Amino acid sequence: MLRLLATLALALLLAGCASNEPVDDDAAAAELYESATAAIERGDWTTATQELEALQAQYPFGAYATQAQLDIIYVYYRAGETESAVAAAERFRRINPRHPAVPYSWYMEGVAQQEAGQDTLTRWFGIERSARDPVPLERAYQALRTLVERFPDSDYRSDAEARMAVIFDQLASYELSVAEFYAARQAWVAAARRSIHVLDNYPRTVAIPGALDVLETAYRALELQDLAASVARVRQLDLPTSGRFEAPARDGIPELPDPPESDDGESVPLPGQDQPQPAPPAPRPPGPGGPSPIPGPGPGV
Repeated sequence: MLRLLATLALALLLAGCASNEPVDDDAAAAELYESATAAIERGDWTTATQELEALQAQYPFGAYATQAQLDIIYVYYRAGETESAVAAAERFRRINPRHPAVPYSWYMEGVAQQEAGQDTLTRWFGIERSARDPVPLERAYQALRTLVERFPDSDYRSDAEARMAVIFDQLASYELSVAEFYAARQAWVAAARRSIHVLDNYPRTVAIPGALDVLETAYRALELQDLAASVARVRQLDLPTSGRFEAPARDGIPELPDPPESDDGESVPLPGQDQPQPAPPAPRPPGPGGPSPIPGPGPGV
């Protein structure tokens, strides 16, 4: 009797399951993706993040999941979550190493790190902040360099090169600020050494005139008059300061130099005024719905 009841219960359970309509995962994923896209269009980054994260968690396979992995890089970036944007870019490449949008992931990683290297107060109000960390700018430069070198035919190359030129100038300005820090404290040997570092490693940047000024002052303070006179003669020349690599194909892409070993580890100010600011990032690749791009990070967003 017990076996018969168990059999009937099992039959009823199976019949109930069979009567349910199958869930269309593609349709559900598409609905979530459309909701996330609408949130992106209206700039609702919190909702867009939630929808894209839910899509990846609930429907981890298929075109919509892959596009969600890509879109969330940009959404994290716009939400100001730099670390999450970088992590999402790295995750996208790890899961999709041969995807056509891999160049875009490198590009957005560089854009996010570049944005992290800017200081909001400095950018908006011209207020300097001491001990600003140049590491995000260095990481941005390296990510963009990877894009340019590995994917020279990418649609993002031109913008990446322009951003690299801006970053190179900003890093040169940071190095100059170190020299000025030492000079202000009359640490003339350290000031001279850092100025020479700028001249040797950041030619054709906005920091060159300032580096020459500091170097001449340091030499005169050290009573090295002949060297100071030589620097003064160089200062009279019309030195190019238009950016390190106007023609990458001819000059090559410079590597970021290591700082001099003589640094004492003191915090120094990074000049924030009159620094060129990054332009809005280029549009994202098309979504899975068709050839036209989904709302992207162009100038109008």
